[in-house]
Amino acid sequence: MRRGIVWMALVLAPTVQAAPACGDPVTVGQAFLKASADDFLATSPSVLTPGLATLLAAERECQRVEEGICRFDSDPWLDGQDGEIDAPPVFAVKPTKDPTRVTVEARYRVWKAARLARLTLVRAADGCWRVDDMVTDSGQSQRALLSAPVEYP
Repeated sequence: MRRGIVWMALVLAPTVQAAPACGDPVTVGQAFLKASADDFLATSPSVLTPGLATLLAAERECQRVEEGICRFDSDPWLDGQDGEIDAPPVFAVKPTKDPTRVTVEARYRVWKAARLARLTLVRAADGCWRVDDMVTDSGQSQRALLSAPVEYP
C-alpha cells in the first residue's frame, strides 16, 4: 500500500508543479510575480506565452553577447533599478471582451509609493493561462520594449 502511495505521488508531482499556469488568472499572476521578482529575464517559460518567452530569451542572449544592457535596464515590478515591494501585491482580474484574454492588475507599494502593474494573460490551446505582457506603473509594455531594436550609444 505504501509503495502505491509513493508511486502515485511521483506520478502526480509534475501535474501539481504545472498547476499554477493552469489555475485561475490571479493564481497565474501570483506565480508570475514569484517567477520574475528576482530576475525578470530568468522568468520560467511555464508561466509565459511562447512569444514572450522567446523575447526574454533573446534579451538574455543579447546581454550575454554585448556583456551588458541591451533593451532591458530596470526591474519592471519596481519600475526602476532600486527598491523592493513593501508588502504582497493585491491581484484582481479585469475581464476583456475577448474570452481568451484577461488583464490581471497587481497593486502594491515600493518604498511606500503606490504601484500598479497590468499583466495581459492569454488562454493557451491547452486551456492554461499564460502571461503575454506586463505593463509597468509608468505604462511601459515589456513586450514592446523587448520587441524594439537595440539602440547603441
